[in-house]
Amino acid sequence: MTEARTVLAALKESGTSRFVQKLLSDQLVPSAGKAIEVEERQDEEERRKVFHTPRLVSQRAHFAYTVPEKRPHYKPLLTSKKALDDLQLEMNQDLVAILSGQKVYYDEPEGIFPYSMAYAGFQFGQFAGQLGDGRVTNLFDLPDKHGLKQTLQLKGSGLTPFSRFADGKAVLRSSIREFIISEALHHIGVPSTRALQLTTLPQTKARRAMYETCAMYCRYAPTWIRLGNFDLCRWRQDHGSLVKLADFCIDEVFDGGKRFPENLSPESFRNDFFPDKEDKISPDPKVQERLESSTKYELFFRHVVNLNAESVAYWQAYGFLNGVLNTDNTSIMGLAMDFGPFSIMDKFQPQYTPNHDDVESRYSYANQPTAIWWNLTKFAQSMTTLIGAGPTHIDKIVAEGLAAVDERMEKDIISRANSVIDSASNEYKFRFTVKYTDLMAKRLGIELNIPTVLTSANLKSTAEKVREFNETILEPLLQILYISQVDYNNFFVKLQGYRGGFKPERGGGFDLIESDLLEVFFSNPQIRKLKNHLAGKPESDSGETRQLVECAEKLSTWIDDFVSLVPSDNIPRYEIAKSVNPLFTPRAYILEQVVDDLTENQKEVLNDPQAEVDTSLLQKLYNMSVNPYDSDKWGDDLKPEVVQDWTTHGDDDDKFMKQLTCSS
Repeated sequence: MTEARTVLAALKESGTSRFVQKLLSDQLVPSAGKAIEVEERQDEEERRKVFHTPRLVSQRAHFAYTVPEKRPHYKPLLTSKKALDDLQLEMNQDLVAILSGQKVYYDEPEGIFPYSMAYAGFQFGQFAGQLGDGRVTNLFDLPDKHGLKQTLQLKGSGLTPFSRFADGKAVLRSSIREFIISEALHHIGVPSTRALQLTTLPQTKARRAMYETCAMYCRYAPTWIRLGNFDLCRWRQDHGSLVKLADFCIDEVFDGGKRFPENLSPESFRNDFFPDKEDKISPDPKVQERLESSTKYELFFRHVVNLNAESVAYWQAYGFLNGVLNTDNTSIMGLAMDFGPFSIMDKFQPQYTPNHDDVESRYSYANQPTAIWWNLTKFAQSMTTLIGAGPTHIDKIVAEGLAAVDERMEKDIISRANSVIDSASNEYKFRFTVKYTDLMAKRLGIELNIPTVLTSANLKSTAEKVREFNETILEPLLQILYISQVDYNNFFVKLQGYRGGFKPERGGGFDLIESDLLEVFFSNPQIRKLKNHLAGKPESDSGETRQLVECAEKLSTWIDDFVSLVPSDNIPRYEIAKSVNPLFTPRAYILEQVVDDLTENQKEVLNDPQAEVDTSLLQKLYNMSVNPYDSDKWGDDLKPEVVQDWTTHGDDDDKFMKQLTCSS
């Protein structure tokens, strides 16, 4: 195992800043050298003008140089030890200073200087023009222990050229939430950005619903490029900027396209393997251009589609909701990022949205897959000239730009782009459905043996297996969970731990279901109603008992189908399930408890630069979040009732399915 390094040694050895080195700066400060001159002159008026004044940046710019605003005090609150280890960094004063924004690192020969990215975006379906990193400063790139370059950035770092009418600040409340959820998702196995350091800023306030304490939050990812970066190119009608950005993504982010889906022709997805049940086959199907060969831009587009499809499958399997899925916070890598009023769904309610401001439920649990595909169609529109040019026209388009497009070429581009998008739509649905079903099967302790490498030869058989499992197992199960409203994630943990029989004998009727097994699917009050019904003493409850009886009858049939699929020995079922069923997920009410412990119970010491803050509850939440499958690593430093409350959750419905605003 490689030893940890100091941050300055790591930067000297392997630090870089790929985005700055390969892409285009706002012309007010056109180079790292110029930015360094401004920073070293320490002329506060000049620094404010070039680094901290919101503006429309120059036409072709992908970014603008900036630095974190200076704050009167900095107080480190929490470090992710696991993230630190993954980056092979040792904690020292230099690292603390850099990660809290106190110290600015730059290197003119290497072209390293902090910057903020330019992007646009569709927000709740409406185009919002130039957005960009309005409170984020990107620092530099460092390789992690696997050799993968990670871009470190500070959120809440102050005004940037992209702050528009905002203040560039992040409040402690939302910073804690994002820190915990990003690390929690990563350690569950959900593709996510990472958290490294949380620093509170005593005596720095931000006005939200009220004045709140601010924080600086250091996070990292292999790239922070989002679909909104491409929206900006389209809005500007800047083809040259688009090509440079796409080439950067292909060459730098995706390592030259080594994992692009070259071995699976888009022709394989000419047909929809999972048509909606209400869909009718059109009597006059549209004619699509055949896609026998692909350019690197088409493969890039498909790869982004596939990554996002599989990521949404993880979200749906674990009940994670981002809260705001605009194009400007949809990652080209499919990473969960820029967390809005997120939540982990406590109970299976498909129409649930954690965003109080999402009055149309655009980003509800049920709508997340559709929302991401809608975002990807906007990405496709931004990439139309590149994904539509095909092998015939791509060289001319890249070399000469839009000036090369004549009437005939325009028709070719539109025709091929539509074919690429139609095929990608079917591929998105296929990748999402297969990954979601595979994850859900594993959560139930069932191995579907989905091929690790998809080929045109195994797509049909894979779809048939998935479709049968969905119809027989998943759809009835979700209907049961919708009626019973037991805890969604805890249900899978309880089922994996169940060691009893499933029925004392085969046959119909829920009266044959083992009592202990009923407790996995229903609450105690519901079981009481069912037993009273069997005893001929039905309760008068406006039809709830009748609904429960129908649900229990469905469960009886479901158990027969489930038992026919699981291994005959309970141990393999348990082994399969325990690797994908977290024993802990950070729910909204838990995060609220921890935030209140700091911002309300310790308000005075939190805002005193010299006072020591009790972070034991926050540290406990971190330990549980980064060890979701191993309770032995949670520690015993707090009263056991904390763990008990955070893992069993109790029966207080008021703390479940909470909603929050977008204010952060």
